[in-house]
Amino acid sequence: MKANKPLKRKSFGFIVQTDQMGRKKLLVYLNEPGVQFRLPGGNIEPGETAEEALYREMLEESGLTYLLMTKKLGVQYYYKAFIDSNVERHDFLVIPDRKLPEKWEYIGTGDGGDQGSKFKYQWITKDEIHLVDEEFRRDMINSYLEELFG
Repeated sequence: MKANKPLKRKSFGFIVQTDQMGRKKLLVYLNEPGVQFRLPGGNIEPGETAEEALYREMLEESGLTYLLMTKKLGVQYYYKAFIDSNVERHDFLVIPDRKLPEKWEYIGTGDGGDQGSKFKYQWITKDEIHLVDEEFRRDMINSYLEELFG
């Protein structure tokens, strides 16, 4: 965290499902060339709870509904140079209520910058965590791996 920088509150879903071989996989997406995998989520709007923002963001970025938030993984605090802001990130473990496809694309909705963006979704295994953006990966390695893939 850096002094005198604005605070952005965010909420992200770590969506996990088990494949046909019994391996747990994490849902990730690409939507910009040259950027590593990211997770669905984003800003918590004024008056919203972290949970409300989670469901809204997942819908806007993936089109997914009927997702079950099973637990809060934690809250992370850090400075993010790309937006020149401090971040308070709420992370949730989420399970779909049905088997989701291996890959799909979705055009973002909502009022934010993701509207009209193409999100390309796929699942990754624990061995592919190195492909995830460092913003999320550092927390997966430090404390989330057992929750996500155990």
